[in-house]
Amino acid sequence: MKTCAALIVLLLFCSGIASAQWQKEGERLPDTPDRKSVKGFGGQLLIVENPRAFIEEWQKPETPNINPVSTAKRGDLLGAFVLFARCKPDAQGNCNSEVDYAVYKPDGSLYAERKAQPLWKEAPPPGTNIQLSKAILGIRIEEKDPAGEYVVKATVSDLNLQVSFELEAKFRVQ
Repeated sequence: MKTCAALIVLLLFCSGIASAQWQKEGERLPDTPDRKSVKGFGGQLLIVENPRAFIEEWQKPETPNINPVSTAKRGDLLGAFVLFARCKPDAQGNCNSEVDYAVYKPDGSLYAERKAQPLWKEAPPPGTNIQLSKAILGIRIEEKDPAGEYVVKATVSDLNLQVSFELEAKFRVQ
């Protein structure tokens, strides 16, 4: 794996909050491969083009415009983001949540991975608000990499709550 194949960007400045998105009209939405909830702790995996623009959009006071990517061109920088809600604080009032990222090539072989990245390690966001994870995976498909469907998996864990679940999103390279 080349250094530029997958980059991890730790966002120490990201603090944008949006309203809860795992409910619609007060009803809990069913789990999907990219969005799950266990014991009240929920996560959603997004893959977007231009990660910096997404972060800027997220930090605005209004609800962010989120456009997940389904196809990508070689050389473009993509960002895999986990949005989460309701991490459990410990006795000191801090969450202890992590994410393991893995990207798989169209043939199913591992393209890149980053383990035990900090999802959130501080006081939880207020109420049921959705928060952007601290750990974001940058993905750049190189010219020599195969065309086809790439799978991104994020294993999200709340170590205080002792729950873990896997999220999955896909994108296609022509």
